[in-house]
This record gives sequence, C-alpha cells and structure tokens, in this order.
Amino acid sequence: MRSLLLVILVLCLYGSQVQGQAFERGYLVLSHGDTVRGEIENAFWEDPPVVVRFRASASTRLILYPAQQLRCVALTTRGRLLRREFLPIDRNAETALHRLPTSIVHNPQPDSVLADVYIEGPATLLGITLSNVHHFYVRREARSYLEMADYKYLMAQNGITVIKDGNDFRGQLLSYFSDCAPAIQVILKAPFTAAGLKAVVQAYNKQCSATQQVGQETMAHLTSSTKAVIRLGVAGGVRYNSMSFIQPNNATLLLNGLDLDGKPHMQGGMYLDVVGPGRRLGLHTVLLASRFGNQNPVYVTGGSRIGTDNFEWRGLLVSFQGGLRGFIPVGQHSSVLFGSGYEINRFLNTTSRITYSSQAYPFLSGFTGSFIPYLEAGLNRQRLTLTLNGRLYQKQYYEYFVLRPWSLSLMLGYRLNADSDSKALPSN
Repeated sequence: MRSLLLVILVLCLYGSQVQGQAFERGYLVLSHGDTVRGEIENAFWEDPPVVVRFRASASTRLILYPAQQLRCVALTTRGRLLRREFLPIDRNAETALHRLPTSIVHNPQPDSVLADVYIEGPATLLGITLSNVHHFYVRREARSYLEMADYKYLMAQNGITVIKDGNDFRGQLLSYFSDCAPAIQVILKAPFTAAGLKAVVQAYNKQCSATQQVGQETMAHLTSSTKAVIRLGVAGGVRYNSMSFIQPNNATLLLNGLDLDGKPHMQGGMYLDVVGPGRRLGLHTVLLASRFGNQNPVYVTGGSRIGTDNFEWRGLLVSFQGGLRGFIPVGQHSSVLFGSGYEINRFLNTTSRITYSSQAYPFLSGFTGSFIPYLEAGLNRQRLTLTLNGRLYQKQYYEYFVLRPWSLSLMLGYRLNADSDSKALPSN
C-alpha cells in the first residue's frame, strides 16, 4: 500500500511537467547570412537555446548548431521565431524563494541572446526566460529597448519576513508610452504576460505609430505546452531474482548460504508511457509477469541431523512498475534513457514450504516491498527499447537468519502504436 501511494504521488507531481523531442518544419539563418531550411528539433526552449539540432530531412544526418552561430531560428509549423538581439539583461531579477534578495538593485548588462519575437512592427515586443524569470523587451521607433523583468524581494514587516513584488512594468510602460492615450488605457489593465504586453504594443502600433498599422505577431507564447504522446507496447526478456539466506552469526544452519531462486526467468508484459512535448521526460508504467523460485525442490543437508531435507519456493510473480523516464537524444532516431520509480509485487500460485524430518512446514511468501526505488537505464531506437532494471528489496529478519532480496531484469520493448513524430511534416 505504501508503494502504491508513492506511485500515485509521483504521477500527480510530475504529470503536468513532462517535457520532451519533436522535429518540425523551419529554417535557420546562420551568422554569415545563409539560410538553411529543413526540420528543427523543437525542444520547447524556455531559456534561450544553447544548441539547435537541425536536419534537412528525416533521412539526412543531424547537424548541431551552437547558438552563437545563429542569427535566427524559425519554427514555421508553430509560428515561433527566435532572433539574435543585443539586449540589456538584468540577471539580478529573481523569483525563486531561496535566491530572493532583501532589496532590488537594477544592474542590466548588454548581452547577445536568441530572444522570442512576439511582435515585429513600429513597436517591437521580444521576450526571454532566464532561470524561470521572465524578461520582456519593448522598442518603438527611434527609442532603445525597455526591459521589464519579474522582480521579487524579501522585506521585514512587523517582525515577519514577507515576499514583495518589485515588478513595476506598468509604471515603466506608462512612461515609455506616455504620449499614446490608447496604449495607456490598455497598460492599466494589462497582466505581465506575453499576451497582455502584446495588447499594449499593438494599441500603440495601430493608433499612435507613424504607419498606424498593427505589427506582425507570432504564436511564440502558445508553444510552451503542446500535446503529449502515448506510447503503448509489449515487453519481454529475463528477470533474475536473488534471495539468499544470510547467517548473522556463526551458527550452523540448515539453509545458510542457500539462494532460493538464483536463476533467470522469462518475463513479459505490456507498457504504457506518456511522453511530454519535447520528448525529454515521460511517465512510464508497465505490467509484467514471470515465474520465480525453483521449479523443483532444492535439496540441502546440514545441522546436527543426518539425512536430506528440502525446501520448495516457486510461483508466479506479477509486478507493476510506475515512475519517470528521461531521454537524451543520440543521433536522429535513438536516445539514451534513464529512469526510476516504484514496483508493486503480487505473488500468485505460491508454493513455499520446508520439509524437515519428513514434516512439511509453511515458510516464506515473497519479496517484501520497500521505499527503495528501482533504477533503470537503456537505449531507445524508433519502436524498440532495451532496458536494464535493478532493485533492492526490504530485508526480512528471522530468528536465525536474514534475507536481503534483489532483482535484475533485461527487457526488450516494442512499441505497437504509430509514432506521431515520424509523420511527414507539412511543407512551407
């Protein structure tokens, strides 16, 4: 029951945060001015990208472009445009509680970054995110960029430390657009979001700019969350269980050193994964079944008795695993995966008895669950996934010995449903 609750908690905490890898139609403008068109891996960047992965088509090799070599990144399918701009960036802006200052010190430093272009027109709106802190930039004709950033700080108030909001973006905009009454009306109600600031900029463009025309908008503020994908498949392989008797003292025991299993068993089942937009993180669930223990009695001798006794421990093991998987792309169609989660076991048709002096006694039941998660690593390529999974189980204490079970499995999964990321992309 504890393991089940932990699995549910993990799914709830991370279900809305899965992110991931998808190639989309787009183009790059290189630093020397050339434009290359093809497919770009949409990593759903929040911070400005450091590296952009590009391929001319699904059948060609990947090219990795460092951000410093790019003037522009355009995802034409979704309408996201990132352009290199020289911007004043105040990296003192913080919203994380453990990093909040006790006062606001503005110290913008010019830097060149790939920024999201939200509006291109008489007044332009750009945006970047640095460590979950949003920065927006407005520039109108013959004026320099105005930076607006999300500031929070700590202040002592009546003996209590409280978090204060230091983001004065409305005051900044009122000063910047002081000569445009329509923009001022929008500023007074605008939230500190891309959509809210777009409304301000477009009010100026339409009614106060020299051309009195709205600027060209992009959909960049809508690209941070898109549909996840479901991957359904079958899995098969082998599982090795170890359940050895450990002698805590030097007593001579009948079963000392005996491994009740100690051999591989065939294992199979089905899996269901939910992988987020950029294909970097996903929820993984799998239901597996395998035999365990010895199919025939294990004969042992020992103790002060003369003769042969036996121990029999076997049955069917049904396991449910649930957790998180991370994916690191390697090449065009492959990725390294790593993950962790919890396993819930059920033992069916169990035979577990020891025969001593011709008398049979019931004995152990199975692995006892624990809070120790399983660990896994593997390789995914198109429909196939090869994983190595291992876990320690809770110690079991008996009067004269201790059991410390562990398991190791090697599995090959095959995805049954089609991969939406591999479908042909629309042309420009």
